[in-house]
Amino acid sequence: MPRLNTVTVLVLLAASSLAHAASGKTSNAQERTQARAQITLERKDSEARLANNEKICYQHFAVTDCLQKVRRQYNTEERALRQRELAINAQERDEKTANQRDARANKQSDFERKHPTLDGGALNQSDLEQRQKEHDEQAAQRSSHAPKRNAQSIAEQQQRREQDAARRATSQAGKMDSKQRTLQRHNEDRADSISEAQEEYDAKQEAAQRKLEAHEKRMKEQEGKRKAAPLPVPQ
Repeated sequence: MPRLNTVTVLVLLAASSLAHAASGKTSNAQERTQARAQITLERKDSEARLANNEKICYQHFAVTDCLQKVRRQYNTEERALRQRELAINAQERDEKTANQRDARANKQSDFERKHPTLDGGALNQSDLEQRQKEHDEQAAQRSSHAPKRNAQSIAEQQQRREQDAARRATSQAGKMDSKQRTLQRHNEDRADSISEAQEEYDAKQEAAQRKLEAHEKRMKEQEGKRKAAPLPVPQ
C-alpha cells in the first residue's frame, strides 16, 4: 500500500473542504451578482436625480450655487456606491485566491496519486509552503494597492465631474446672458416702435383738429356773410 506523506494528507483534506464549500461559494457568487445589480439600479436613480435637479437649478437665479449643491449630493451617493463595489470586489478576489489555492492542492494530490513511490514528501511540502507564501504575499500586495488606485480613480472622476459641471454652468450662464441681452434689445425696439406710433398718432390727431377748426371757421364766415347780405326788394 503506498505511503501517504504529509502533503498528500493536507491536499486530501483541502479537496474535501473544497467540495463541502462548493454550494456556499455558488451562493456567495449569486449574492454578489444581485448586489451589483442593485448598485447599478441605485446609480441610475442617482444619475436621473442629478439630471432632474440640474434642470431645476437652471430655473433659479443662483444657478451655480444650486448646481454645486446637487452635484455634491450626487458625488456623496456615488462614493457610497463605489465603496460597496470595492467591498464586493475584495470578497471576490479573496474567493478567487482560495480557489487557486485549492486548485494547486488538487494538482498536488493528483501528482501524489500518480507517483506513490516517490519519497519527496518533505521537499514537496517545503516547496508547496514556499510557493503558497509567495502567492499570499503577492495577493496581499495587490489588495493593499487596489484601494489606493480605487481612491485615486474616485478622486479623479470627482474632479472631472466638478470641472464638467463648472463648464456647463459657465456655458448656461452665457446663454442666459445672451437671452437677456436679446430680450432687452427687443424691448427697446418695441418701445421705440410704440413711441414712433404714438407720435404719428398725435400728429394725425393734431392735423384732424386743425382741419376741424378750419372747417368750423369757414362755416362761421359763411353764416356771417349770409346774415350781412341785404334782403331783396319786394316787387
